[in-house]
Amino acid sequence: MFNKEKFAQIIKNIKEMYNSQEEFSKKSDIGRTYLSQYMNMKLEEPPKPRILEKLANASNGTVTFKELMNICGYSEKTLESKVLSIYELLKKYHKYINNGKSDKTNNYEIEGFIEYFQEYLDLLNKSIDLDSNVPVILEDIFNFSTAIEDYMYIGGFILLYNQFILSLESEDLIVVNDYNFIDCFNIEDIYNNLNKLQNLELLSYCSKNISIKNKNKMGDFIEYIDSFSRCLSLAHLSEYSSNSLIDFFKKKARNTSYEANDIQSKTDTANSLSPYNQSIYMCPVYGRIAAGQPNWAEECMEGKMPIDPELMNIINPEECYFLKVNGESMNKVIKNGAYALIRKTDWVENGEIAVVLVNGFDATLKKFTKQGDLVILEPMSDDPNYTTQVYNKDTEIKIIGKYIGKMEMN
Repeated sequence: MFNKEKFAQIIKNIKEMYNSQEEFSKKSDIGRTYLSQYMNMKLEEPPKPRILEKLANASNGTVTFKELMNICGYSEKTLESKVLSIYELLKKYHKYINNGKSDKTNNYEIEGFIEYFQEYLDLLNKSIDLDSNVPVILEDIFNFSTAIEDYMYIGGFILLYNQFILSLESEDLIVVNDYNFIDCFNIEDIYNNLNKLQNLELLSYCSKNISIKNKNKMGDFIEYIDSFSRCLSLAHLSEYSSNSLIDFFKKKARNTSYEANDIQSKTDTANSLSPYNQSIYMCPVYGRIAAGQPNWAEECMEGKMPIDPELMNIINPEECYFLKVNGESMNKVIKNGAYALIRKTDWVENGEIAVVLVNGFDATLKKFTKQGDLVILEPMSDDPNYTTQVYNKDTEIKIIGKYIGKMEMN
């Protein structure tokens, strides 16, 4: 559970190490508004782990990442890392049961283990959907008239089932009342239990040996089942192929994530197929913004576009908006007609790209540099017609956002 009070006090303690909140914000690379919201306990959900890592790095050793994770109620491993570990265990079992042989000639057997287990997960989902009082038993998955021939697949299934139950128990989703775990790496244990497994009761809506803890919140339980199944498929696929979804799964398994500038056209795919089914935020799209000579920015919402805050490394999506680029002055970074993703802020580092109001009503997207009393707005274009703009203190300059990513349509 997220301990808001303790977390707020830790942030305040870290802030005291710096001369100002602005310095703390710069050091941690976390927005000042976002930090203030947690210090004042305005947010109900804890920050993402990557934000906690930034805080730990900015704390000068006074608090560790692991301590922050515990305070915020996170388990130490992501589901992806858990399932990847389970898959590695499954490969070891496969090698064990085949007397040390596990290669391309028999790897189809690992896929078979997974298919049998996912068949069970389908039965579990159906049991929940129907509020069924009919138990699910192992004979619903396997034909025990051929149990001797299928013993390897039964053992692989039991290994996955055991790990699935342990994972559910660690998430406090079930209560294990009376279930004996079989050691699948002990051939004697498999042999002695093979004939007894036919009527083994598996977890279901009405199971007695293992019970679902909170049947009033079955949505979370079903989501976990589906995510577990999907991660298991991705772990297996990652052995043989690579694409943006598999790469994202592997990054999650290593507790890392994409940078915001990686979003581009990958976003739709990742939003629909993310292993966690993460919540999508509908980000407002505002009027066209000139990326040539400054032009008045129309503050009128034209619609909304979906973003995945976790995939795009966005801390607080409500501070973000899209602006459509009109012009070629930034075409080395973002194409004409693309959507620039902007985070609301009134401050950027020299060399960063910002949305800037000039004289209160003109807006432009440019590389920002401040040298003394001078503000330099620099285009990043292949077109030499676009030139650097330099303003002195007589010109009112106001930063209204920082460029953090883009959405480009091919």
